[in-house]
Order: sequence, then structure tokens, then C-alpha cells
Amino acid sequence: MKPASEPRPPAAPFRSLADVQALLDSRINYELDRRVPPERIFTLERMVRCVDALGRPDRACRTIHVTGTKGKGSVSRMLAALLRATGARVGLYTSPHIEHLRERIEMDGTPVGERAFVAAFNELRPLLEGEGRALTHFELLTAAAFCAFRVEQVDWAVIEVGIGGRLDATNVILPEVCVITNVDYDHMDLLGDSLEQIASEKAGIIKSGVPVVVGVMGDGPRAVVLGRAAELHAPVFLLGQDYDAQAFVRMGYRGICSLRVDQMVWRNLTLNCPAAFMATNAAHALMAFQALCRRRLIPELTEDLVRRTLEAVTLPACCEVFPGQPTVVIDGSHNAMAAASLSAIVRTMFEGRDRVLVVGVPRDKEVGKVIAHFADGGARRAIFTRYPGTRAAPPAELASLWRRRSAAPAELIEEPEQAFARALQAAGGQGVVVVTGSIHLAGCLRPIARLRQKMTALAGATLRKFA
Repeated sequence: MKPASEPRPPAAPFRSLADVQALLDSRINYELDRRVPPERIFTLERMVRCVDALGRPDRACRTIHVTGTKGKGSVSRMLAALLRATGARVGLYTSPHIEHLRERIEMDGTPVGERAFVAAFNELRPLLEGEGRALTHFELLTAAAFCAFRVEQVDWAVIEVGIGGRLDATNVILPEVCVITNVDYDHMDLLGDSLEQIASEKAGIIKSGVPVVVGVMGDGPRAVVLGRAAELHAPVFLLGQDYDAQAFVRMGYRGICSLRVDQMVWRNLTLNCPAAFMATNAAHALMAFQALCRRRLIPELTEDLVRRTLEAVTLPACCEVFPGQPTVVIDGSHNAMAAASLSAIVRTMFEGRDRVLVVGVPRDKEVGKVIAHFADGGARRAIFTRYPGTRAAPPAELASLWRRRSAAPAELIEEPEQAFARALQAAGGQGVVVVTGSIHLAGCLRPIARLRQKMTALAGATLRKFA
């Protein structure tokens, strides 16, 4: 055995995605398991030492930092698309992934290839022993994203916060603009029990002199965010004052909206989502983009190019509709705010059609409020299931909460695929199946919904050919 003082050799090179997955599976993953005490996970010191040792890959390009209880993923995607429209090479880092791990790191709108993904983790190899053994699943992925962006020489990287902001692993960057979409109850075990405490954690991404786009409503939390911005002399662009969403009309599975951003009104913008809140998310993104234009960090875009860019943005698992018989809606809503929005949208969009829910919710969320919003949506039946990981609430608990609120039947089917098959049967050809409650459940069933849609389209094309 070698003396304890002698440094260990680096871990063996990673040769495949499976090797990387094995490493990540060996680390604390708070997305799937909340049984680990948070004080063992949430500290920025490990991440600072990590990026320092890597030569600060997070400083190799300009960055934008986005947080918020709801909407941060879609705002990040819209911002990345707008930046790409200027001709820039753009990286995007989001979490969690929906179907596969590489989705978290995008280059110019496409998930990073397996070879580049594995290469990024090989850059981390010298850090994986000693103190590096404490680096978490999310910290390793964040560091790998920074390394991948440096290798690909992106001009910009849009970085979505994982949880909160102040102590999130992404908060080592020095962004050109920050976005705080909103504040609501979520991750209270980590961020605090009051909206003001949660706002304080999210305001932790604000940097000295760096513009911040603020969509936070409610006097208490908004005052916290604005107070932090004032302390750091950060220019503020405020929802309802500097920008807002003025109108929204649902057209089929899309939305038409009007936005007022930086003294300009954008009328009849088409968004690839039927949810009214997406208009506000588009306003956040466009305001952040205009803040960069003001500082001449990026060129202005023509009105037509902005319209075409926003219209083309796709938002997987965000009220995502798969037409068919029955129609399927896949949505990752997992907190009370998102559940209320989804229920209202689905009820309006599919009025008069039987709706069957497939639901799996993280146990650490406000489960009672989430289920209450789903129950108030008027579904004919709910099927409760469990997605992989220890965070999923027991289906029996969810069904019990449902029965207190709704007279509609509740079923328990542990396996998500079987629950989905049962929902398709129960909804009938003219009905609607809504899969919701967790991004992890959405990730389990979205590939099946997509394959089913392709098979339906293929069958239809075949029938037309021989008609």
C-alpha cells in the first residue's frame, strides 16, 4: 500500500457514456434522493475549488444566469435561441434532463455529442480523488458543462440555476445579465419556509453592477430582491414597469401574445406553447436580451427575426401536446404554482373532453396543494404512479389526498408504463391523457408518447396511400 501522503493517481479514463453514468451514480444526487442532510451538499466552496483547479472554464465565455421558481428553463431556452439568431455560438446548461443526460449541455440548440460529453468528464479526472470525492452529481455536471463550453469555444452560455441561487453550483459565474423569473413555495427544506427567505436565496445570483431582470411579484419577496440589487448597485429591469406581457390568446396548441419590452411593443408574437404564462417568460427573455443590446454586447435583431426565433423555440414537457386518439399532454409541473397553471390550461383547452391524469409527485413538494390543484381541474379519473428514485411520493398517499378533494375515481399503478397504458384505455379515442407531477415522470413516458404519435402518423400515411 502506498503511503497516505503520496497523491493517488487520477481515475481511469472514461471511455463511454456508461462510464460517466457510473461515476455520477456513485455521487450524491439531490434531484432523486433528499435523504442526505442538505448541509452536506449545499456549499459553494467545493465548486469554487473545482473551477479554480480547472483554470476557470466558467470564465471562458460570456454568460447569462437564470433562476426562479417557475419558468427558468423556458426563459433560458428562449434566450439561447435569441443569442444564436445574432450569429453567436451559444451553449445552454439546464437541469434536470427529461430523457437523457446529455440534454443538459447543449451546443447551438443540440445536445452535446457523446464523445464531447465524455471528453468533458475526462477533464475532471484529476479532481475526482481526495476532496473531489465530495463533488456531487450536479456539481460534476456543472463543471463538465463549463469544460465543454470552453473546448467548443462558445461565445455565450446561458446557465440555468439548479436550486435556489446563492449556494447553487452554477453561482461561480460572473454573468453579463441575471434573470429572476418569480418566487413561490418550492424546495422549502433548502430555501426557507417564507417567500422572503426563498427570494433572498434566489437574489443570491445578483452580482455587483450586473443588470438583473426581475419578474418577482408580491411586495415582500420583490422588496427583498430589489433591496439586494440596490446593495450591489445592479441596474434593475422590473416586470410591470420596464416590461410586461399585455395580451395572450390561445390558438390551437400555440399562443399569440403581445409584449411591451424596453419601450417597444411586440404585437401578435406566436409561441410554441398554449400556456398564458409563456408570454411572461418570453417577456423576461426579450428584456434580458435587450439589456445586452443596450450595452452593445450583442447586435440588435430585426423584428421579423425575433418573431421567427421565438416562434421556433420548442419547450419539451411544458404543456407539450401529442395529438392522437386520445390526445396526450406531457408536463413536468411539480409545485403548487405550476399545478394550478396546468390545471387551468388543460381545463380550458380540452373543455368537454374526458381527461385522465397520470400523476407522480416528489414527496418533498407541497404534495397536498399540488394534488388539490390537479383535483380541481375536472379530470374524470386519476391514476397515481411512482417514477424512479427515492423522492417519489407513495401513490397511495397521493390517491388519499385526491379522494379528499374529488369524487372522480383514483387508481394506483406503481409502474409508470402500465399506468400510462391504463390511462390511454380509460380516456378513449376522443379523450385526453395528461401526464404530470414530475419532470422525471415526464421523462419516463415522453418517449412512449412520441413513438405512439409517430406510429399514428405512419398508419395514417399508409391508409392515405392505399385509399
